Amino acid sequence: MLRGVVIGVVAVIVVVGGVLFAQRLEPAVRQPIQFNHAKHIAQGLECAACHQYVKEQTFAGLPTVETCMMCHSAPQTKSPEEEKVRQFAEKGQGIPWQRLYRMPGHVFFSHRRHVSVAKVECQTCHGAMAQATTPPSRPLVNQSMSWCLACHEKRQASVDCVACHK
Repeated sequence: MLRGVVIGVVAVIVVVGGVLFAQRLEPAVRQPIQFNHAKHIAQGLECAACHQYVKEQTFAGLPTVETCMMCHSAPQTKSPEEEKVRQFAEKGQGIPWQRLYRMPGHVFFSHRRHVSVAKVECQTCHGAMAQATTPPSRPLVNQSMSWCLACHEKRQASVDCVACHK
């Protein structure tokens, strides 16, 4: 009996340690601008206003400096983060956003197929990004194959391997 308890405790420690170690393997992401999603959503902007390709392409796209400058060519606030946008624009540079979510190379994922065709809400895959006042340093949702399959099964979408795998 005692041996079984010890083995169980050791197993839990190994699993928890493995999860914590795996999280450390993927470095934290630091964005060049501490973008406040909540503030922009409160102003009535939708995700597609900045992620311009989300409805028509396989990729959502990251906001270009030109997109930001449509509203921020003149100061809206006294935020130094907002000023950074204008500095990138003045230098003729794009904003070097860091990708937060990555699919493995053998996976095909289409934002258009999920957003426009299946009507999946952004927060389903990206979490409560609309409430974020600073960019997350790690994905808010742990997207795994089992997670994707559970969603496909729930929505009665294809679970055929070739639907998502190249």
